[in-house]
Amino acid sequence: MIPPTDTPKSPCVGVCQVNHQQMCIGCSRTLGEIGKWSIASPAEKRSILELVRQRRAAQAPPVQTAPGETNS
Repeated sequence: MIPPTDTPKSPCVGVCQVNHQQMCIGCSRTLGEIGKWSIASPAEKRSILELVRQRRAAQAPPVQTAPGETNS
């Protein structure tokens, strides 16, 4: 977790391409979030990073197990 007093770092990974949903495929931010980043407060940046985390989790492929194994 990011301490409340620290300014979060940008999630940019240098793969700046926008998909059909107007979201960067590299950092999972919307164009609005990217544009706002430089003027956003630390709290706003943490909120954006939480949205990024949620988007990435939703896009993650499911964990597959071998036949006969269970996810535990």
